[in-house]
Amino acid sequence: MGGAMAYITRSEFTFNNAGEGGGLQSDGTVTTDSVQFTHNNAGVGGAIGHEDGTAVFRNTTLKNNTSSLDGGGIDTESGTVQFINSKIIDNTTTGAQGGGIWNAVPMTLIKTEVSGNVAGGSNGQGGGIYNNPAGTLVLRDSSVDRNSANGSGTSQAGGIYNPGGTVTLDRSEVNNNASTVAPGGVWTDTQFTVNRSEIQRNIPTNCAGSPVIVTSCVG
Repeated sequence: MGGAMAYITRSEFTFNNAGEGGGLQSDGTVTTDSVQFTHNNAGVGGAIGHEDGTAVFRNTTLKNNTSSLDGGGIDTESGTVQFINSKIIDNTTTGAQGGGIWNAVPMTLIKTEVSGNVAGGSNGQGGGIYNNPAGTLVLRDSSVDRNSANGSGTSQAGGIYNPGGTVTLDRSEVNNNASTVAPGGVWTDTQFTVNRSEIQRNIPTNCAGSPVIVTSCVG
């Protein structure tokens, strides 16, 4: 949908295949409410490929989608994205980056769960979220839990992998994630902004092994 506007509600996108955006490829203004994207597959963005424009996903679930390159759930390239009261769960990339989310835009997650996602490729990065250097990621009252980067080699950061982007954790958690090598929780080379948030119970470490240790992250 190049430059178009769409409002999608009470719908399902399931068992679709594409090169980009298995369920939806967005290049305009899109709003979803009470929508499910399940069992879709693409090279990038197993459920959604967001190329440009403004996207707001409310009460939306991305579940059991797959990609072969990056962004098992969603891949973003330009524009802005919000998830509100949504779930990005149990998605997988067999590539290297972003089992749940591959992000290169201003993205805000509000009361949103990112869990059970997997970056399964060799030297994988960011089981839950890969935040590109162009990405500005804000988590507000949200969770990044039980994700994994479990491929061979130096697969790191089951939770969040952030090579040069901007990340804010506001009343949010990055817990119970795992990776092949440390850190299991967060890898970053820039400091996060942290407000009443926690990074705990990740394996093999929470932040140890990251170039920059996130404020208040221990172990």
